[in-house]
Amino acid sequence: MFMCQVDRRFGVLVRVFLLLCWFSLLNIPSKLVAISEEIPPMGPLGLVWETQLSVNGGYMNEVEALLVAYEAAVKKKINPMSRNKVGLKVNTRGGRGLSTQLDLLRSIIAALVKRGFTRENILIVDFSEHKLRQAGILPLLSDSGAQFDGCPVLALDSRKYFDADWFYDSPLPPVIERKSQFFDSSNVPSLTKMSAQKRKSYLPTPLLFDVDFWLNIATGVDDPALGIDGALANATLWNVSNSQRFLVNQATASAAVAEIAAIPELRERMILHIMSMECYQFIAGPFFNSIYTRNEQCLRMSSDPIALDRLLFDRINELRLWEGFPQIDPLPRQFPFAASLGMGIFERSAIRVHTIQSPVTRP
Repeated sequence: MFMCQVDRRFGVLVRVFLLLCWFSLLNIPSKLVAISEEIPPMGPLGLVWETQLSVNGGYMNEVEALLVAYEAAVKKKINPMSRNKVGLKVNTRGGRGLSTQLDLLRSIIAALVKRGFTRENILIVDFSEHKLRQAGILPLLSDSGAQFDGCPVLALDSRKYFDADWFYDSPLPPVIERKSQFFDSSNVPSLTKMSAQKRKSYLPTPLLFDVDFWLNIATGVDDPALGIDGALANATLWNVSNSQRFLVNQATASAAVAEIAAIPELRERMILHIMSMECYQFIAGPFFNSIYTRNEQCLRMSSDPIALDRLLFDRINELRLWEGFPQIDPLPRQFPFAASLGMGIFERSAIRVHTIQSPVTRP
């Protein structure tokens, strides 16, 4: 009830401090809005845009048509923003015959250049330098360059694009190394440290911190551990280090796919997934086998990787049934796992396919 002069002055200072804090808090939402507006929004979940490939070959018109459909749906143009860079996650895991098609990659690059990106700011990312060379995305070893059509190519297994502070730490223990010293009690501290290190799957920092957004250019193939190797797997397992440890069985692989996909820093800038059906494989995956590949003149795109993979799953099972092979059963677990984390929709009845008319379709 009573205050001395010092108390009054202190009370005034406290009020001023609290008032300044209040004004600063009032400014936070506008800053957050400004940051969030820099990232192009995702399209509606459960919606897949599809177009038939044109008669003159290539993908130029089809890629442009799909991107225009996305821009109309989200009411925002794709263009350079504060970081002035864009990432393209390709897939070369299956070998040259089952990698991201080079014509498709060139067409996506051309569409991004048309929207204001320079080629040196379009980053092409995949895990294996060897596979990137096999696929024709990286030049031969005799050529010292690391570019594709003027765009930098980043091979994650070079270890230059991982950061010690950014990783997915799974409770799945690493594979036990069957060595005699493993059971030597004197090695327990070093082995414990080694085990902790092998639990970490490092994330691709260029896609987290260097680009305005990134596009996932997936391929389609069956996989013993995943059921389906499509958009979800390419954006997650084939985008981190130490991913082979998850392929022990379907449960561990599916859980890892869903949890990595839901990492906020990875997810927020992953705006579109693109999959060509011009070459996909329905059995004997995950590596290329020409006997079991099929060709459909169809290009699909979505902000929902689960919906894309569900369409692929259904088509692969149709072909397996037609050719007399057992179908993939049950439904790959990463579908409901990832859906439960808000990544998309896997119920076929809830997936909408919006057909975009291309100028001329192939016969």
